[in-house]
Amino acid sequence: MSTDFKHLSGKIIIHAIVIAQEGQAEKLQSFLKKIQAESTSDKEPGCLVYRINRSGNEFFIFEEYENPAAIEWHFKSAGFQSLVEEVGKGDLVVGAPNITYYQEV
Repeated sequence: MSTDFKHLSGKIIIHAIVIAQEGQAEKLQSFLKKIQAESTSDKEPGCLVYRINRSGNEFFIFEEYENPAAIEWHFKSAGFQSLVEEVGKGDLVVGAPNITYYQEV
């Protein structure tokens, strides 16, 4: 288990938990769906899986990438950057996302 992916190699799994502020879950879900559409398109060939799961205001995102370079590409994508900008405003999510990286064995 790791909170950084740069030392990992090969396929990498991301387990992310994000909690929306009260009344913001639909807005967060909309951002995540846009990221999902971009991630699973030809725009991000290194993204193998991007699944969004929800329970109330809590979102669990399961992602699988070909390698660390694919994650870096994902983080630079328009959809992801749009979410980062919105989160920076301070009224979308509760605290920081809980993100853990795993190397496939």
